Amino acid sequence: MKTRRYALALSALALAAASFAANAAIVFQNLGTNAPPATIGGHTLTPFDLTPQIAIPNYTNGISIIPGSPVPGSLGISPSVSRREVGNGWWGSTQAWGHGYTGPVFYAQERPVVLTLPPNTKAFYFYVQPDQGGTWNVTATTNSGTSSGAVPVLSNPSGSANGFAFYSTAGEVITSVTITNDATSYPGMAVAEFGINGGPATTCASEGYTGTKLLWCQNICEKGYTGAQLDIWIHRWINRYRDLPYCAQEGGGEEEPPPQEG
Repeated sequence: MKTRRYALALSALALAAASFAANAAIVFQNLGTNAPPATIGGHTLTPFDLTPQIAIPNYTNGISIIPGSPVPGSLGISPSVSRREVGNGWWGSTQAWGHGYTGPVFYAQERPVVLTLPPNTKAFYFYVQPDQGGTWNVTATTNSGTSSGAVPVLSNPSGSANGFAFYSTAGEVITSVTITNDATSYPGMAVAEFGINGGPATTCASEGYTGTKLLWCQNICEKGYTGAQLDIWIHRWINRYRDLPYCAQEGGGEEEPPPQEG
């Protein structure tokens, strides 16, 4: 009887793990040429502070950190970029970035552009516009493999930048976004107008996990793994600890009591 109850409990945990693996996902949302929204996928996003970006002199090159993050950590960008301004270094005075934005943009002459996000990012948006005049497809892909697909963006004096947003659905962390385009002569592009949700401060370390348990929890909750790779780590966790890590537990991390012997 005890063995059967234990097997049933373990089976239930395995089903919960499978459900978590199946439902966990990073989702893309196309913001188009509209102004940034306040919420995406249930996440409230805070725009980056433009003050430190405006303070960077125009045409400053070699920028690898974009300042102004409203959450702990920094936004990295690679390759390094040049700080420009809409109508002053980024196209001419007639160039429209869109929705009234006239602030700093960060211009990369090469592709792809990789944005490295602050820790614990649960949702993030940015706007992008290719350098070459005309309409070109821009594609953004997260570290988890979620892709925007090819999004046409018009980049001439009557064009507008397009917004790309990604958000988590089950506590996943977004660590990076890679951006590219299919322009034929000038592969560069400008990115600007960033917004972020850093999510709750809960981490595997803050939950008190140490040693192997900490490493395995990070693999499940914080590395952005999906599919079979995530499933392996969840089942490895269940086989050893007979429960689920905080991010995979129903109700936001309250641990279920262990099966009772009887």
